[in-house]
Amino acid sequence: MKKITLFLFVIGLLFDTTAFSQQFVTLQAGKTTQIDGFSASYVAVLRKSKKGEDYYRVTVSLTNNENDYIQLFGRATETFIRTDQQPLAIFQFANATGRGFSATKAKMYPHPVTISVPYKCKKCPPPTNPKEDPYNHYVKRYYIGVQLQHGSIIMGRYDIRVPAGMKPVVRVAVL
Repeated sequence: MKKITLFLFVIGLLFDTTAFSQQFVTLQAGKTTQIDGFSASYVAVLRKSKKGEDYYRVTVSLTNNENDYIQLFGRATETFIRTDQQPLAIFQFANATGRGFSATKAKMYPHPVTISVPYKCKKCPPPTNPKEDPYNHYVKRYYIGVQLQHGSIIMGRYDIRVPAGMKPVVRVAVL
């Protein structure tokens, strides 16, 4: 019984620290907030007011202030598809109505990492330059991971609607 209780306590402690590190932080308009080695900020510009709603264009940015962030895939692929397992940060527009194709949340993804792999093609025509190496003439590009180097900035621009007279509330969680 003591072993089971200790095991459940350790598991609960691990889940508690994981949940604590991924909480949303409310951002101030035009001010930079430091979160886990990243700087997050946003700027909101009022575009127009119509039918009891204010239309804002919100520009969010995320800057890497610490070491390079890199995540390698288990298998290289020829196409890069962004999935829910890869976002670096999630921005929530807390008081956005979501009407008329306006955004209620945004995900920021790191940049893909590619490598070029040369191959020899027997059925393809030879290179036009006779001095060129035919082995390095034909190249395929593969995606091997994602990265965000130190000092790199990721930006996104979103249109949101909020109730008339309110300012947008933006929250961010860096994963």
